[in-house]
Formats: sequence, structure tokens, C-alpha cells
Amino acid sequence: MLIFSNEVDCRYCYKCLRNCYVKSISFERGTSEVIEEECIVCGKCIDICPQGARVYRKDLNEMDRFIGKPFLVSIAPSFFAHFDEPFKVIGALKKLGAVAVQETAVGADIVSKDYVEYFEKNKKTIISTACPVVVNLAEEYYPEVLEYLAPFDSPMIAHAKFMKFFFGDFPVVFIGPCIAKKTEVGEYVDLVLTFEEVEEYLQKFDLDVSESYPTPPYPSNGRLYPFSGGINLTMNGSWINHIVVEGIENVAKIFEKIDTMKTPFFVEASACSGGCIEGPLMRKDTGLMEKRERIILNHQKLSQTDASKINVENLSLNTKRKFIDRSKRIDVPEEKIQEVLKLMGKDDPSKELNCSACGYNTCREKAIAVVLKKAEPEMCLMYLIEKIKSTANLVVEESPNAVFIFNEGEITYKNRAAERLFFKFGEQTVMEILNSKITGDYLELDNQNDYSAFFVKSFELPENGGNVIMLIDITKEKMQEKKISEIKKQAFESIEEMLTRQMKTTQEIAGMLGESIAETKSQFLNLKKILEEKDARL
Repeated sequence: MLIFSNEVDCRYCYKCLRNCYVKSISFERGTSEVIEEECIVCGKCIDICPQGARVYRKDLNEMDRFIGKPFLVSIAPSFFAHFDEPFKVIGALKKLGAVAVQETAVGADIVSKDYVEYFEKNKKTIISTACPVVVNLAEEYYPEVLEYLAPFDSPMIAHAKFMKFFFGDFPVVFIGPCIAKKTEVGEYVDLVLTFEEVEEYLQKFDLDVSESYPTPPYPSNGRLYPFSGGINLTMNGSWINHIVVEGIENVAKIFEKIDTMKTPFFVEASACSGGCIEGPLMRKDTGLMEKRERIILNHQKLSQTDASKINVENLSLNTKRKFIDRSKRIDVPEEKIQEVLKLMGKDDPSKELNCSACGYNTCREKAIAVVLKKAEPEMCLMYLIEKIKSTANLVVEESPNAVFIFNEGEITYKNRAAERLFFKFGEQTVMEILNSKITGDYLELDNQNDYSAFFVKSFELPENGGNVIMLIDITKEKMQEKKISEIKKQAFESIEEMLTRQMKTTQEIAGMLGESIAETKSQFLNLKKILEEKDARL
């Protein structure tokens, strides 16, 4: 697996799916993932995602097994467009143990010679096979064009074969701007690192390096390969029937119409618009012209050295390759497609907007993806809007709050609660009260049989859609308030009655105590008088 999804960062904007030509990204049950067997590894989803939710597999740890042992490095021609100090990077790689750091452009020269000989000999339309994404697209989705693909290795593989022949059978590390190159790791190339990975890897070492030029022999014009028309320039071609096709969509259009071409064309095909210098992992802070200028200036600089150049005419190297039909035809029953379309509210072709907001080009494509469990109905924007509308309408209809919409003095809508209000208290009564109420008012309706209380909320609809008055039902709250008020009143009355009784009882007790004290005092005085008389006689 080369491209992964970071679910934490994904916001389901479907931008990656809209920009994925082969729709190899699934969204189901709240998760999103790249479908490995369908992906052509163009890296567009990584480049286009605003959230950085798509990442590719990094192989930095694999590089460790080559350090301290002899190994070979092949640097893609776009190397000089990416790095500010490319010759210091070459010096660092040599210091880490690279026996040779040579330009992949040598392989480009070799392949270009094969292209020229094959095209002139066969007099048929030929599609270049330097771009692995173009090859993936043909093998997986357009097997009918396999016969038109130039049957030769990519410059990377051709160069790896050359390096093993020229320098010795050491491991080969390729460094370039393309994720898809990782799919070519095998017999001849042991490891593919992106420029980004190399920058990250070199930060691990505290290297004191000086500039170093690539290892000879040098290429002729192969350094021009990574920009538009570069293959043609390498081939010294001046054919009128040479064409440059860039971008997966444009390449696919050529594939679809290739059988209709009567005149043989040499098709220089690249998945990236602008060529490899606009690859998904090329630096983004420099423009197309600056990158192209850097390559040209470094090409001129290296061409002025006295380093030997490869002589492809005298080189005997087998670069032949074959292509495999890896396409899969999946037949989806029409009734299943129609079921999904109907579910999404597209039971009539006129309702199929084909807006591509979901990421698919047509509603039918989306329906097929749903059947294949690659997508969900809710990805359809219009379906989701209608679903929300219907849900919102249901909520309003079933709300206990009365909702009225007035337009030019007339009621244009009332929900079920509003209908019940009219039935209970009469339309005229309710209307008279509504016409005098504003937001923040309280409304109480009581006809002896029924009582209702509401808080009034009103607002205007946009685009002269009318005025909305909502009567928020607070009957229970008001009834509760009244009940509490009644309880309080009863409590106060009970307390007051109790206090009155207690005061009366107190007064009665006080009276009885007063009489008792008076009688006691009288008895005491009589006793005192008697005692005093006895003392006198004594």
C-alpha cells in the first residue's frame, strides 16, 4: 500500500475524489480509504487535499541497510529543479557510501534511442512509457492501448541496468519526485526515495560536505526529460506528428480515441501537467518557469565539463519490457443501479443533475459506486439537502409550538399545533391577539375549558418570504407557576390562621395565669396578717 488515509484530518469534502480520475477512493460508514487495487498512484489526492489527509508510504528506514556498504544512486533529472544546492546533496550521498551518484538522464538517453528506432521501423502510433502512471492507467483501465505502448523500460530501470553493468552489481537507490516509481522496485531497483524523503533522511546526519558533481559518464540531452517536450528534445525529433499530452484526463482522451488515428503519432505522455517538474512531491514554492530554468542552467553547466558522455549507439543493453492487462470488468445489475437512483430521489433522468459535488462525474456513476459499497447515498448534496428539508419539515410539523407564516397579511403556512390552537380558541380570537404581539411578549389563552400560555418569537424570512411567528408553548411552566403560587397562598393562609390561634391561646393562658396569681397573692396577704397577729400576742 503506497497511499494511506489519515482519518483524523479528513473532513469529507470529496475534493480528492473529484480530482481522482479513476475514482479509487472509497467513502463508506464514516471512513475513507484509497483502494489499492484500483489506484494508479498518481499522487493527485496527496497534492490536492487541503487537510493533508492523504499520505504516502515513506521508506526512510530501508535506506539504513545500505549505509556503510557500497550502493549506487540514480538521481532523476528533476533533481536539479528541486534542490537549492543539488551538488551538496550529491556530496552528502557519496559521503554516506554511494559508489556512484549518477543521473537517471543516462537511462533517458538509452530509452530515447530505442524510441526513435522503434517508431521509425514500425510506422505506427507509439506512446512513451517513461511515466509509470501512464502505464498503470493503460494496464488497469485501457488494455486496448497496450499494443501502442513503447515496449521499453522506463529511464529509471534502464539506468539501473546500466549502472549494475558499468559499476558492479550493487544495490540501486533511485531518488525522484514520483510516488509511482515505488511500484517499480524489484530486480534492478532496490529502493525508491522521494526528494522529500532524502531531505528528511539527510537531517539525521551531521555531515560536513562540499559540492560534488554527478558520477560520469554524463547524458547527452536526457536532462531535459522532466519538462514538456523534453522526450522529443532528447530524441532530437522534429516530426510534425509528435504530440505532448499531459494530465491524466488528457492522456485518457488519447487512449479512448487512439484507434481512430490514421496517421502514426509519437505520443509523449505524462500524468503531470508540466511534466515531472510538476510532480506531486516537487517543491511548491517555485514556479514552472523557474524549475525549467534551473534544469537548463545546470544542463549547460554540466555540459561544459570535460566529463565523458555515454555513447548509446555502441551500447548493447536489453531494455525490452512487456505489459499486462490488469483490468477488471465489474458488471452491476441495472435494477440495483435504479434502486440507488430512486433512493436518492432520482427516479427520473431529469432529476440526475450530474453536478459532481459528490466526486463522481454523473449520478449514475455515483449509484454504481454505492452498489459496490465505495460510496454512500448521503454523499449526494441534493439528496442530503432534500433529506434535511424533509426532516426539518417533519420536526416543524410535529413541534408542540405553534408556527405561523404570514405574507402580505395572509397566513401562508401553519403547522399542526397552530391548527389545534385555532380549533380550541377560534381563528378570529387568535389572529387578533397575534396581530398585537411582538417578540418577547407572553400570550395566555383561556376559554374556561382550555388554557394555553405561549412565549412569542417572530422573525422575517429572507427574500421576502414573509414573517414567521412562533408561539413557544410554556403552558406547563405557567400551570406550574400557578400551582406553586396557589400552594404559597395556601401556606401563608395556614400559617396566619395558626398564628392567630396561638395568640388567642396565649391570651387565654395569660388570663388564667393572672387570675391564679391574684388569688395566690390574696391568700398570701391573709396568711401574713394572721401570722403578724400571733406574734403580737406573744
